[in-house]
Amino acid sequence: MAENGTEDRNEIIKIEYSGKSTDNALSGKKDEKNIEKREEGTLQEDTKDKNNTNENKENESLKVEFSYYAILIVIIFFLLNFINGMHWVTFASCAAKFGKFYNLTDLEVDILSLVFMALYLFTSYPCSYIIDKKSIRWGLNISAILLIIGALLKIFINTSIAFAYIGQIITALFQPAILNSPAKLSATWFNEKYRVLITSILCSSNTIGVMFGYIVHTFVIDEDTEDSKIFKDDFKSYLQLEFIISIVCCVIFIIFMREKPKNPPSNSQIKKENKENKSTYEEVKKLFHNKNYVYLFISLSCIVGYVNIIATIFNAYMDMYDITDTQASYISGIANFLGIITSIIVAAIIDKNKKFTLILLLCNILSIVIYIITIIVLESVESKNLYIIIGVLFSFLIGVAIPIYTSGMDLVCEITYPIGESTSDGVIMVGNQLMGIIGIIITALLRTYLEKVKVLSNIFCILLFIISLICLFFLHRAKPELKRSKQDENNNLA
Repeated sequence: MAENGTEDRNEIIKIEYSGKSTDNALSGKKDEKNIEKREEGTLQEDTKDKNNTNENKENESLKVEFSYYAILIVIIFFLLNFINGMHWVTFASCAAKFGKFYNLTDLEVDILSLVFMALYLFTSYPCSYIIDKKSIRWGLNISAILLIIGALLKIFINTSIAFAYIGQIITALFQPAILNSPAKLSATWFNEKYRVLITSILCSSNTIGVMFGYIVHTFVIDEDTEDSKIFKDDFKSYLQLEFIISIVCCVIFIIFMREKPKNPPSNSQIKKENKENKSTYEEVKKLFHNKNYVYLFISLSCIVGYVNIIATIFNAYMDMYDITDTQASYISGIANFLGIITSIIVAAIIDKNKKFTLILLLCNILSIVIYIITIIVLESVESKNLYIIIGVLFSFLIGVAIPIYTSGMDLVCEITYPIGESTSDGVIMVGNQLMGIIGIIITALLRTYLEKVKVLSNIFCILLFIISLICLFFLHRAKPELKRSKQDENNNLA
């Protein structure tokens, strides 16, 4: 019994010991696991710190690019679009005198500007394809080279008027690459805080070129001369000046243009660059299945169509109210300048609150009111200082109309994301040019009917504003989703 009792106690001790050993072993394993977890946690924290450091370095590099090269991109594109606008109104800026001394009809003079709109219909698609699918740098470089060649040919206008037409065709041939690019450049180089503002600045550069073209010829060409040779010599001097400016602007652009920054500036841009690209044809088809895009297409076609009409025939139009070329040029210059200022202000406001449709709707309403007042004054006031009154009214008109275009082009990209900006804006621009062509032909034909032209032309332009207003109203009611901005917000929250 004693032996059995001793054995039992020994077994109990063994069991207890083995239990303690097991517990110790388990606790040891737990300790090892805890140590491993702590080590993993430390490694994770180190990794996070390294990632944060890398992100900070990337952010710093982005800040440097934003401060230096992104701003340089804005400046050099501004120069390119500026000279493009100047070429557009080369002959429109003194249309009445030019037609008289070169023995051309009103329509033949208008064609020299109309060619920019006509060629747009045929070259916009290939230009958008090159910019969105291949290389924006090379697409714009081709435009710059053609601007120089066209400017050179126009210098020989006094040898043959054919040089004027050929020169305009060459300068216009690849200009869709320029006019379709502002929204793409702003998205490529700037984040969501500045996109609308940068797009507006880049779009406005074309307007500044138009303004400069209208004003500078008054310092080079003697408007009061009745001597054909003096006028033609002066006009050749103007074209030589235009050629020099073209070389400077285009060569600077070609030297400093870059494809894109090292790092995309926004999450939406990162996603778009990583996304598998569809063909341009498929993207265009998709655009017209978007109801909100169709509203914008019609609205902007009407507004920019009106601007294109006025930019092309403004001096001839003002001549019907006995306002001289010089006076009309100053009116146009001041009006375009105010349009640029208001475009930047409106863009800055939209960048903060993103209320695209409401602001564009208000601008459209003001445009109609001011335009009606302008017509009433033109038809009823007879004064030597009529050009001053019209200058003020027309400046306000352009001041509220231009922001519809500049900010509207960025809204287009918001509602069609992730389709390429050049493609979605390019289709809109085709509509703009088509409306401009129709309007210029109508007004040019109406000019042969004396007094009727003023009434009929004005009614036609008012209808454009009203159609635009109706489309913007339906767009505002639809409350379109800002897909690109939403993408940025979602990623920022994540």
